[in-house]
Amino acid sequence: MEAIDRIASARRDMPLVAGIPTRHPAPGPLSGRLIAACVHLTPETVVLVEALRGLGARLRLCAANPLSTQDGVAAHLSRMPGVEVVLGTSDWDGYRWAVDEVAAQGADLVIDDGADLILAVEAAPGGEKRRLLGACENTSTGALRLQTAQAAGGLTVPVFAITLSAAKRLYDDLHGTGQSVLDALLRTTNLLLAGRVAVVAGYGTCGRGIANRLRALGARVVVTEISPQAALDASLDGLAVAPMVEAIRDADLVVTATGSRDVVTEEHVTQAKDGVILANAGHFDVEIDAEWLRKSGPSSPIRSGLESYSLPSGQNVLLVADGRVVNLAAAEGHPPAVMDVTFATIALCLLELGAAHTATGEPSGAQRYPPGVHSVPEHIDTTVARLALGQAGVRLDTPTTAQQEYLRTWGGPVRAASGSDRAE
Repeated sequence: MEAIDRIASARRDMPLVAGIPTRHPAPGPLSGRLIAACVHLTPETVVLVEALRGLGARLRLCAANPLSTQDGVAAHLSRMPGVEVVLGTSDWDGYRWAVDEVAAQGADLVIDDGADLILAVEAAPGGEKRRLLGACENTSTGALRLQTAQAAGGLTVPVFAITLSAAKRLYDDLHGTGQSVLDALLRTTNLLLAGRVAVVAGYGTCGRGIANRLRALGARVVVTEISPQAALDASLDGLAVAPMVEAIRDADLVVTATGSRDVVTEEHVTQAKDGVILANAGHFDVEIDAEWLRKSGPSSPIRSGLESYSLPSGQNVLLVADGRVVNLAAAEGHPPAVMDVTFATIALCLLELGAAHTATGEPSGAQRYPPGVHSVPEHIDTTVARLALGQAGVRLDTPTTAQQEYLRTWGGPVRAASGSDRAE
């Protein structure tokens, strides 16, 4: 299918994002703003860019992951008026060059996937570059990095952590990641999951989504964790929990979803059985020590996106998508309906940040947010959830006046006036 057809298909499945310019007509808070974005260059991103252009913004884009970039989509974006696409080579050095190139010009607002661009814009020399007003960070990994920067005094602007949105966590992390990671694994391995031992490293919202779908297809799931609360959560969900060095011994498949590094290393792989499959669902390709694998023995392709490494011990280890984020490097990422909710949240957050400043960058009368990492404002989260429910044809009850009064009362239960007092 041609890129233009994939983009048209995404547009049909993303009515929330596509409708934002109609609900917030330009001129408005984003008119004339320059938005720098480090995002996956997919058809869904085109729909977001179209909406932001409809709100009056200009954009400079780079790829959040070279392996997720779809060339036809990147070409389409580069032809759009008011949009510039900066692409490096498909390795770490090329990625860093593109991020730094986009950051050098500065921006009014930033959309990021991992916090590299936000931190690069903050660190870029002042000169004639634009003053950053705020940003949106889409990943848990990026939000944690920005919180660390904030604690060290290195974050000077407000950043909305999109991953803290309830609607985003449900649509994107739980259901989107769960489905798209399984899609990628089945495409690349053609593995029968029923009866297999699948280890999931990390039981946050993404890890839970992956574990749920593995179990639904008959896999015996073991969770590894460093958080007592998350481990307890997995245990109460009926899953086995064990350290990685123990869990990997029986594993047919290991999927990392921690947002950290060195989750699967030489120490673990040497304990695994022959033919174990390793896949990474975290944002950066540092969760599995793929570099050690490459140095340990010769490799040969098994299927598209699946490489087998022969270790000196005679053990074969299969690595999916070079250890890159598997649902984007080996499949198509989240369905458009998922990205509709996430990107609608981002667009509304950008409008919120833009409204806090006049066109010259001075404070306006709208609500301002101090520097630091913030949750998505409740009114935006609620708006997106209601729009998504409306699109799905789901209706809600409306609380009565008596119910609202009951929930507002702090002095004890309020009973309606009645001649009798029923036992409860």
